[in-house]
Amino acid sequence: MKSKTVRFGGYTHANPDIRRVVGEGVLAMEAELDGELAAVRAMGESADSAERNLLLALKDYVEGVKAFHRRTLEAIGKARDAASGRRRDELAVVAEAVANCLLVKSETFYQGFLAVNFAWMLDGCDSIGRLDQALGPLFERDIREGRLDVAFARELLDEFWCNFETMNGWNLQIGGYTPAGKDGCNELTRECIRACARNKLRRPNVALRITRDTPDDLLAEALEALAKGSGRPALYNDDLYVETLRSMDLGLSDADAREIGFGGCTETMIAGLSNVGSLEGSLNLAKALELAMFDGFDPVANVQAGPHTGRFADFASFEAFMAALKLQIAYATDAFVAVNRGALKRRFSEGDPKLYRTFFTGDCVKNRKSFEAGGARYNWAVVSYQGIANTIDGTAAIRKTVFEDKSVAAAELVAALRNNFHGCDDLRRRLRACPKFGNDIAFVDDLGAELIEYAWRHLYRHETPRGGRYLASCILFTTYLGAGRAVGATPDGRGAGEALVDSVGAVPGYDVNGPTALLKSVAKLPLWLAAGTPVLNLRFQKSLFANRDVLAKMASLVRSFFSQGGMQAQISVLDAAELRAAQANPEPYRDLIVRIGGYSEYFNALDKELQDSVISRTEYGL
Repeated sequence: MKSKTVRFGGYTHANPDIRRVVGEGVLAMEAELDGELAAVRAMGESADSAERNLLLALKDYVEGVKAFHRRTLEAIGKARDAASGRRRDELAVVAEAVANCLLVKSETFYQGFLAVNFAWMLDGCDSIGRLDQALGPLFERDIREGRLDVAFARELLDEFWCNFETMNGWNLQIGGYTPAGKDGCNELTRECIRACARNKLRRPNVALRITRDTPDDLLAEALEALAKGSGRPALYNDDLYVETLRSMDLGLSDADAREIGFGGCTETMIAGLSNVGSLEGSLNLAKALELAMFDGFDPVANVQAGPHTGRFADFASFEAFMAALKLQIAYATDAFVAVNRGALKRRFSEGDPKLYRTFFTGDCVKNRKSFEAGGARYNWAVVSYQGIANTIDGTAAIRKTVFEDKSVAAAELVAALRNNFHGCDDLRRRLRACPKFGNDIAFVDDLGAELIEYAWRHLYRHETPRGGRYLASCILFTTYLGAGRAVGATPDGRGAGEALVDSVGAVPGYDVNGPTALLKSVAKLPLWLAAGTPVLNLRFQKSLFANRDVLAKMASLVRSFFSQGGMQAQISVLDAAELRAAQANPEPYRDLIVRIGGYSEYFNALDKELQDSVISRTEYGL
């Protein structure tokens, strides 16, 4: 194998083309490979050696896939023969399905489900794509024709959910539009939601794509599942996602734009057809604000990290300061892209081709290019933004106190930030008392929209070497803690080294006007420019979800947010008292799960600072 391909690092999340695995099978995909290899061989000496070597390596890989399938079938047969009773009957069903799946077109739900499981395992158990869309028609047909034992199918789904947990698998999507533009919710969609309710686990990270035609009772069932405490499914505005991706310079057809998948936490991609840098990196807006305050100097790292944009005390107007802040954002963006483009270009000639993803990602074989070299039908990169609300709040505080009220001298503010507010308690209180993002206050929200639109449009100007664009997102995982450690005190009153905001929403505790006000503020941001996914964390009182009338109001709140321009919401149903009890005595709360940075995590797995940041989130009633 080493004589045919080269290897150079790099990893990203991806979704395999499970529609093709289920609908055609590996042997049909191998036939396409054979056709391309024959065409290259027919070219003789004029053939591109890199193309030939890639195709030959893929032939070796496919032989391995077939051997893996054969050994699996043999092992299941032995297990069946050694079993008895109900277990023997179950293994007989599995053995028959395995014998007729993966290599050839799947004709039943069991066959398709096991083919998808094979594809997922072959990729190292990452993300899986649109499970209900690939398998829903088989599921519904088998029920109609009396071939499916629904109870056993649920057992298989439960085991799949547990395998995602055990193998540290990532994302799985349900709902959303079909390629033809119809709402795709089906009976398997509902079963996946019920699996979330039955299995209080952190994985898979289930994404429910909600269209304007998604049945209300299905959304209500999703909210009921969230009440069980696993934070799944997260909710996505499919209409805006599809519209946004179609409007961008990404080359998407209408049908493919509706095949949205998510990888990892929730990075936007096209299921089975794309290579998306996931995540390609992060940009820290709070650091850009700090650099604008200190003429490009980083007081934490003690280096000149950005361009000279002027001493803060010398800015004659707020507009002049805003210009400096935008220059720092542009400089950080351009510097990041320059380094990233160099790394991606290196993968073209030296990169590990990722044979599995090359074979199971649409158009790589046809293009005779590896997954890493741009062979996929669609290519772009997702970049996460840190410190959004901290930057908005800090900039708004500067505008109000320094330039409008003139209640704080520029030199006084700089000195307080440099000294982490030591001896400046009154000033810090005044900064914290300034209007804050997340309360439907135009003074703050309009400023935030201007600033974030500038940042995200500047990123979008850049193309990746594979084609496509760099797309903004706010997917923070647990990185908002480390990102905060790199930033000194900020003008919103935050102390040096403290965690930054954990999503595209308000700084925890600063949204005091209720959930409707928060959602209005967030929807004023140009979220369509963050097509990589702008994660929004919400926490609601557990007692609310026991009332079906309140669930209906919650569904209306979600739909209203989406109609205003919201793209995503992930909901934790927890009480602060329960979180504090778990922090003090972890053992009885081992299965307590919270949403954090785009995925679910066990509360006890977080360090204390991250736990404190979750506890500090505003807990909403209705």
